[in-house]
Amino acid sequence: MMQRRQILAMVVGSAIAGLAAGAGAQDVIKIGAIAPLTGNFAPVGQSQLNGLELRTEEINKENGKYKIKLIVHDDASKCNESVNATIEVLTKDKVTAVFGATNSPCALAMIPSTSRYKVPQFTYGVGTALTEQGSKWIFRIAVGAPGQSRALANYAVHDLKQDKIAVLYSDDEYGASMANGFKKALQDLKLEPAAFESFPISDQDFTGQLTKVKESGATALFATGVYTAVALIAKQAKQMGMNLQLLGDTGTATPKFAELGGKDVEGTILVVPFDPDSTAPKVRSFVQKYNAKFGRNPGGWEAEVYDALSMIYEAVNKSGENTPEAVRKYVSGLTPEHPYVGVLGEWKFDQKGNADFPLYMVKIEGGKQVVVSK
Repeated sequence: MMQRRQILAMVVGSAIAGLAAGAGAQDVIKIGAIAPLTGNFAPVGQSQLNGLELRTEEINKENGKYKIKLIVHDDASKCNESVNATIEVLTKDKVTAVFGATNSPCALAMIPSTSRYKVPQFTYGVGTALTEQGSKWIFRIAVGAPGQSRALANYAVHDLKQDKIAVLYSDDEYGASMANGFKKALQDLKLEPAAFESFPISDQDFTGQLTKVKESGATALFATGVYTAVALIAKQAKQMGMNLQLLGDTGTATPKFAELGGKDVEGTILVVPFDPDSTAPKVRSFVQKYNAKFGRNPGGWEAEVYDALSMIYEAVNKSGENTPEAVRKYVSGLTPEHPYVGVLGEWKFDQKGNADFPLYMVKIEGGKQVVVSK
């Protein structure tokens, strides 16, 4: 607990220090950020916080009217803590917008509060149910499960020539959304999964499910869930003598996955929203700044929050109104005809709040992600 408080004090202190000395209360855009900074998802939460911190520093160095103040809470991927933190930033801090949560179930648990208080919620969760609640205050800043799984299935079938693909997924909202989306994408391609198996999110032994995958004659496996579980699945499949083409989604596309999986995840194909090697000027500038601050290249999570915070800032700047409604109105107005152009390319949102932007396929080679399809 003491360590967590120290982390939060440091993060919030850094954000406050970046505020211009003369900024008045109405000139400070307060942003709630609820992410796992401890626990299994900490690498993901920290990556997202890094993207927010970088854009906050940039904005606060500009000679603009508005400055950003991040108010950070560690939810440790516990949904009750996500909800408690949400209520605090909405009622006590009066934030203009809130980011969170990283996990789909926790993001889902936050929606009643953000809807009640009419504050935009920007979530990275890809669970299908997130944007099916009838709330006009929820915005998904990741391509949802149907979009990701469709792109991955199409690449696996058309480019990799795979037609016997098994699916192994965690039995939570995230895993089920990804798995069902992938199954639907295969059916659209006139195929069925060779095997379709689930596992409890806390499992570490997947030999039972992998035995069924092996018996199915599958030559490829789409494994989805927390990246630590997917790395274990890859290792256990190799130990069982299985030589499968592994497929993964954005939740697996963290450097930690390649680090944990080692040689057993070499050749894995992942769908991602960001190419750090792009020559586009906005991307090059972002990558250079991120690298200078954090000593490594950014990934999709960092790019998503970087762009989303830029949208919030632009909404307030253009309208001259530092209000949740001004942000909601601006973001919901981003369409194919009038997109926001950021480091991820052209951002559009549908009527339910689902973002749309380009996706890439990468292959893990030598522990690195190498773009193989744009």
